[in-house]
Amino acid sequence: MTNDKPARRRKLIWIIVAIAIVIIAVVSSIIYVMNQPATAPAPPSAPNVIIWNGSLCNSASNCGYSPSSRNVTSGTTITWTNNGNPHTVTTCDSSHFSSMGCPVQDAAGLDTFDSGTIANGGAFSHTFVVKGTYYYYCTLHLWMRGEVIVN
Repeated sequence: MTNDKPARRRKLIWIIVAIAIVIIAVVSSIIYVMNQPATAPAPPSAPNVIIWNGSLCNSASNCGYSPSSRNVTSGTTITWTNNGNPHTVTTCDSSHFSSMGCPVQDAAGLDTFDSGTIANGGAFSHTFVVKGTYYYYCTLHLWMRGEVIVN
């Protein structure tokens, strides 16, 4: 008869090591997520906008545009810079209107734009020519909304 105790003991040690690694990975992930910013950063210098998010982007309280409203003059170029998860900057015009994402549809004749998906660190710019109020939103996160008022 052979003694299986050393083999069982080694197997048990490997199981304990694997469980410890999983626990460390989960705790590290939770600590990382909890340390992500949950409030909007200070707005950048005018006329630019920061797209931000905290650990999760699941409500207007932990992701959005900073600032959410800009007043500019005709001919101004605004650059949105993404500092988080993928996002978009999309006008609420007739082509892109979403009743869930847009407070109202933009008036006819205003500029239209859609950034497409902007990755972390990416940017999108648009030059506003026509005067009016532009509403925009993130097509991936419908609660993210902003506006540009062109005078």
